[in-house]
Formats: sequence, structure tokens, C-alpha cells
Amino acid sequence: MNIYTIENDKLKVILTDYAASVYQIYLKKDNELKAVLSTPKNITDFIDMQGSYGRTVGRTAGRLFKYNESMKYVDFKDEASLMHGGTNKFAAKYFTLDNMSDTSISFSLNVNSYEDQYTGNLSAKVTYSLEDTSLVVKHEALADEDSLLNMTFHPYFNLDQTENLSSHELVINAEYYLSQNEIGRFVEKVSVENTYRDYRNKKQLVINENNKLDGIFMFNDNYACTLSTKEIKMNVFSNYDSLVVYTQNKGASHDLTNALANTLHAGIAIECQKPQSILPIIKANEPYNYYIKYEFDF
Repeated sequence: MNIYTIENDKLKVILTDYAASVYQIYLKKDNELKAVLSTPKNITDFIDMQGSYGRTVGRTAGRLFKYNESMKYVDFKDEASLMHGGTNKFAAKYFTLDNMSDTSISFSLNVNSYEDQYTGNLSAKVTYSLEDTSLVVKHEALADEDSLLNMTFHPYFNLDQTENLSSHELVINAEYYLSQNEIGRFVEKVSVENTYRDYRNKKQLVINENNKLDGIFMFNDNYACTLSTKEIKMNVFSNYDSLVVYTQNKGASHDLTNALANTLHAGIAIECQKPQSILPIIKANEPYNYYIKYEFDF
């Protein structure tokens, strides 16, 4: 495993070629480095950690269910579904370093047809770039036949490194979330009106069993959400059209930078991706090109 650093005068980011991951993001504030990710305390635990902390997720983010249409593109074998791409997922692979500068780094991955149970030979590329106070994540890919692809970046944020999220406030620019059927498959848009999922106005993240988040929101335009504390604000933009928000409702298996193992709601995962209510088809030889931008104001 190799560790890399990119930085400018506002941000410093620690990365690894394992799953083209981000281990930590630091803001350069008042001559100090301010960590903003809830992540395992050391890189060894980071590799061993469940929950896809900081990983590139694929080939399909979330749970892909076996049914007539999806079986055209996936050999499910004896499985009823694949989670985050199954056993041979992106999050368990080493990527190749393509190129690197002081403020940018690119990783690539080539996957042969059915190597990960999906049709088509696929070449994927992940680029992380610093633009002033923003970290921009770019996903590119090409397949030689029709296949499925829904990549995402899976960071857990805690902007002030407190042991829970109660010091944070959240705005989600979404009028609809995706409902789930009896087997957990996301099926249709439902209004957030009069539900605990309505974050169109700023809400404090005091999370409990009744309002914990683990769902998909359909956001408007390219602006997805804002996470903020008293000192730091993070705006998220993307040309993906759905946003997964997860308030870490299961305790981590290892100690984190901001909390002990098994602490609930120590971080919040904010990940843009294609909506899981539709089959994410990548057409043969048609470029896959998406970005997620995390813009910090401090």
C-alpha cells in the first residue's frame, strides 16, 4: 500500500492507492491542521475497517438486487443481491497511480468482464484535485459493452472532531427521497414534507432511533447539501443527481480519530451517486463522467 499527499495553501489531503481512498482531509486554519473526517486512528485500521470509510465504491454503489433486467448485466451466482459491488468490489482493490502533482492525483483500475460478476471490460479512473478551498472528486470510466456502473466516494465527516454529530447542522437541497419496498429495494420518489427527512431548512443533527438517516435524496440542480458547525461550513455540489446520507447508525469496529469504537453517530457519510431506483447502465464506449465537489468555508 502506498500513501500520498496533495496540498495547497488551504487544504491537505492524505490518500492511498487501496480503493483509491482518502484517509484524511485537513483544513489549514490559524496555522493549524484541522481534520474534518471521522476515520480510523491509523492507516492499518483504515484498511481493515468495515463501512467503506473514505473508499471509492463500485462497481455499483448500494445494494443491487437480482431481477430479470439486472441479470442481463450481472452473474449473481447464488446471491440475491450484491452490496457495493459484491466480493470483488472497487473498495477491496488496489488502484494504479496514473499521475500526480502537488494539488492533484489520479488512480486507475481495469476490470475484466465478469471478473467482478459484471459484464464488460471496464477501465475506471478516479481523480482528486484541490481548487482553493475545495476537494473535487472526478469519476471517469469506459466499458466495451453495455454494463452497470454507479461509482461514489464514501467519506464520513465530523467537522470539529467531536464524538457525535450534535454540534453539526445540515441542509439537504431535496424535496424528495426514495422509498423502499418490503425487500429494501429503492423504488420511487416520496415528498420529504412532514417527515423527519425534511432538511430543506437547517437542522441540528441530534440523532436518535427515530430520526437517524440512511437513505437517498434526489437533490436539485448541482447543489446537494451543506454541513456546518460554528467554525466550518461544507457545501457539496455534483452532477450526480442523488445523495446518500448516513448518520453512522452502527458503531465502528475500530477507534476513530474523534470517537472510540462502537460509538454511534460519530460521523456522517455524504456521498453523491446515481439513484439506486434505476438500473445504472453504462452504454458500450460511452464515457462515464461525474464529479463531486466538497467546498469548505472556514
